[in-house]
Amino acid sequence: MLAVILSLLPLLAAKFVPLFQPDYQVFFLGLSYITFRSLDVIIGIHDGMIASLPPIQYLTFLLFFPTISSGPIDRYKRFEEDWKRERTRTEFFSDLDGAFQRVFTGFLYKFILAALIKQYWLDPMSQGNNLLHIGSYMYAYTFYLFFDFAGYSAFAVGLSYLFGIHTPENFNRPFLSRDIRDFWNRWHMSLSFWFRDHIYNRFVFTALKNKWFKNRYTASYVGYVITMGLMGLWHGTAWHYIVYGLYHGVLLALTTWLDRRFKGNRLLNSKAFIWQAASILLTFHLIAIGLLIFSGRLF
Repeated sequence: MLAVILSLLPLLAAKFVPLFQPDYQVFFLGLSYITFRSLDVIIGIHDGMIASLPPIQYLTFLLFFPTISSGPIDRYKRFEEDWKRERTRTEFFSDLDGAFQRVFTGFLYKFILAALIKQYWLDPMSQGNNLLHIGSYMYAYTFYLFFDFAGYSAFAVGLSYLFGIHTPENFNRPFLSRDIRDFWNRWHMSLSFWFRDHIYNRFVFTALKNKWFKNRYTASYVGYVITMGLMGLWHGTAWHYIVYGLYHGVLLALTTWLDRRFKGNRLLNSKAFIWQAASILLTFHLIAIGLLIFSGRLF
């Protein structure tokens, strides 16, 4: 526990010190992502998943430059396998091909699509405050954030491949999600999986083991709200980040409840194209509303 607290102190200072001392900033490049990597190692040692920790290998994992500033968040055990693997000639050229594909995808997403959306759609819509402007801004910001962040992630993954490190992908067509749980299995996956494994699963396990709630499903619902609330707080201490996290926590809990409540319902579980398209459309708008909250425009 002490190691966890010490690892969190720099990040907590960066988040909360400016609230009391606005002119004093505690921050350095990659602080959040280095913190998550160090916590992953500490938890892995505690769980017996990590038996040895060579210093050079550990520092390389913490400070791996393609992903240091904005992820994706790798796991030590997965990184260790790539670090120790000796690439064959065939594997090298396969990695080179993967690197070029991702780098060009990143260039397309970040420097063409995201830039065009920002210049010709997002910025103009940020000037007005009527309902039409805010609605259009919501769609613009949703697509801009995706292409900008997915583009950066593609660059990071592509550069990682050049060094033989298969950093996990961060996005998997998130706007085709059928519900909010599916969305978090597709959007910023390295972050959502980190929170799922290290916070949500551990909270639910502890709550069930110690019988904190009369209904076993309540632990899951509360776990979603706590986990997503912390994820929102991780983005920043401003209210719109916290509300964004709680919004998704409530949506995840509601989605799980509806899935359990109507599990045998033929309509809600229909595989018909129209119903699936409607589910995707509804989910997309729930996502877009959440990202509008995240943007701070409503605050």
